[in-house]
Amino acid sequence: MNLQKRKNIIYGQKRSYTCGTIENINEQWIFFEAEDDEAFLLEEITEDGIEVLLSNEWVPGVLLETGEVLLQTQHLYELNNGDAVRVRKRLPMAYMEFLEELSEDAFFHFTKLLNSSKISLYDCIYCHNAMQFMDTEKIKSGVNFFVYDNETFICSVQHHFTRGNHHSDRFEYTLQTGKRYLFTNLERRRAE
Repeated sequence: MNLQKRKNIIYGQKRSYTCGTIENINEQWIFFEAEDDEAFLLEEITEDGIEVLLSNEWVPGVLLETGEVLLQTQHLYELNNGDAVRVRKRLPMAYMEFLEELSEDAFFHFTKLLNSSKISLYDCIYCHNAMQFMDTEKIKSGVNFFVYDNETFICSVQHHFTRGNHHSDRFEYTLQTGKRYLFTNLERRRAE
């Protein structure tokens, strides 16, 4: 799986967007989140693009400095007060590094098991990536901790890992219902 396929899986997750409306205040576009009415400068949260609701369909585009949106259809759209827009949520850097570090197989199964419980990668509310704090020259082993909340289920994931000649990942999933899953991925690495 190349990096683009991995990003497509990440970006294709449910709840990967934040929806809201916009208003022009003091000649700046302000985004108001629908869920909790938090306000953000639109230009600061549209790094990965913006989607505008037009004729009951989300149309992707890029926010220009002029305040217009260059739509995927190559048309310019002039923003209006009250327009419904959505922007891609950003995953925390430590979490994104964890996802990128996993082997193809481990990443696929990790994501598939979460999704089987209707949990999205974007439902992560806590991430402790122990790999960030380890010396890359030595054999690494430890545990990463993740907590997910999709407003129906809470899931805690422990990721036990070893890096070196043998590459192993063991994931233990526990839902608040008591249901548990376990997935182990072992790979042998060639010495470089």
